Order: sequence, then structure tokens, then C-alpha cells
Amino acid sequence: MPADANVVKDLMKQNLHGVFSEHDAEKRRSLIAKIWDSKAIFIDPEGRYVGHTAINDAAEQLQRRFPDFAFSELADGDAYSGVGRLRWGFGPPSEPRKITGMDVLVASDDRRITAIYTFVDAVKG
Repeated sequence: MPADANVVKDLMKQNLHGVFSEHDAEKRRSLIAKIWDSKAIFIDPEGRYVGHTAINDAAEQLQRRFPDFAFSELADGDAYSGVGRLRWGFGPPSEPRKITGMDVLVASDDRRITAIYTFVDAVKG
């Protein structure tokens, strides 16, 4: 049975804030181990990342590239049948929507992330 909508929405938010916005490497790796399948795939415009180590490296690279940026949710997100989407903004606290985009998440029956596809809409200024 696919993960229900609330589980998928929770996974999307945990990933956005607890993985890709988390600067503490130990906390980030711990959450990745908890919510991501060990063979999960993360794809964004920068590349394709498979497995916990690669996903952690992708989050770390993003934080090094934009050290003062953080993610914010632009909508509540929506989900059904184990799949969800979440629109987000990324930028400094004074300009949280400098970059916008959307994550599409696929969850396994055991309520773990099996794939996230990230689409970037716009870079402002």
C-alpha cells in the first residue's frame, strides 16, 4: 500500500528543512538514513545522486555554494498514492524567493523516500 498523503507531505518537509537546509553534518546524515531508502535517487539540474552518501554530498555542496541561503515552503504541497510535490523558495532570509522551484517525491511502501526530482523555475536578481 503506497504511503498516504500526510506521510508524503511530512517526508517532503523533513527533506527540505532537515536535509537540504541542515548545516550540522551529523544531524543531516542521521535524517537521511532515517527517511531515505539506501538506494534512493536524487536528481536536480546539477546531476544525479544515488544512495545516502551521494545525497548528503549534494546537500553539502549546495550549502557550500549558498552558505547564507535557506529553503522556505511556498505552498503546503500536495500528495497522493505515494507521490508528492512541494514548491519552495531558496535565498537569504531577507529575500527567501531568490531561487524558486519544486520537488517531486516518490515514497516507498515502507514510508521512505525512493526518489526526488528537483526542478528549478527561476533565479531572480
